Amino acid sequence: MKIEFTKMHGAGNDFIVVFDASGKFHPSTAEIKGMCSRNRGIGADGLMILSHGKNYGADFRMDFFNSDGSLAGMCGNGLRCAGLFCHRKLRGGKKISISTGSGILEAVITGKNTVQVKIPVKEKFREISLAGKKMYFGSTGVPHLVVPVKDIRKTDVCGEGRKLRFHRRFAPAGTNVDFIGIPLRGPCRIRTYERGVEGETSACGTGITAAAVVIHEFFRKRPPLQFITVEDDILKVEFCESDNMLTTPPSALLTGPAAEVYSGTINI
Repeated sequence: MKIEFTKMHGAGNDFIVVFDASGKFHPSTAEIKGMCSRNRGIGADGLMILSHGKNYGADFRMDFFNSDGSLAGMCGNGLRCAGLFCHRKLRGGKKISISTGSGILEAVITGKNTVQVKIPVKEKFREISLAGKKMYFGSTGVPHLVVPVKDIRKTDVCGEGRKLRFHRRFAPAGTNVDFIGIPLRGPCRIRTYERGVEGETSACGTGITAAAVVIHEFFRKRPPLQFITVEDDILKVEFCESDNMLTTPPSALLTGPAAEVYSGTINI
């Protein structure tokens, strides 16, 4: 089967995007793994299948799969790429509604390669203690554990992240793990171990949103909040004016880069 695809990335978090006009593209776990393999396939952190969203009450539908083939309810960087793809290739407007596993969300084209998306906070973040350290757990469409650290550059993201990702406290689903350095002023640095990729990624949109909620609620930092990713991209998080951060679920606006890399076909 020959499939047309577009390779995209949001702050280095890269994706294979497929528009399935017929609704007949249902790849197996093995096929998704093969497409996402950096040695044997196209190479990506995940696969996005886009389709018409009329039956879902939206302009378009996004189904997102991690590189291990697992289905994810949400991907912030992926949603920005989906918005840009729909705008450029599917004649979507500058404001696009996209049905996801976390509900109908909005993408707004704010620049040539800049997109703002609305991300829900599905589960209010709460302080927990593991191994005597304060951490914060909640959900921005997918589960996230936010871990403040003193020196983020020296943090063993893969080693420590994997331990926490599979910790029995978060079983059976597991969690994404976000390590953040909180400066007195200026942008925060963030590094994420992503569930489903099972390693560190260049950026994680839902992770940045999770970190923003934690920094605002527990460290009293005022929005807009800026974050610096592994590849030094800067993403901004604001909170929707209609949402009260003391209630659940609030939502956030995540603004950052999205870019098309190339297009091609692959046989699967």
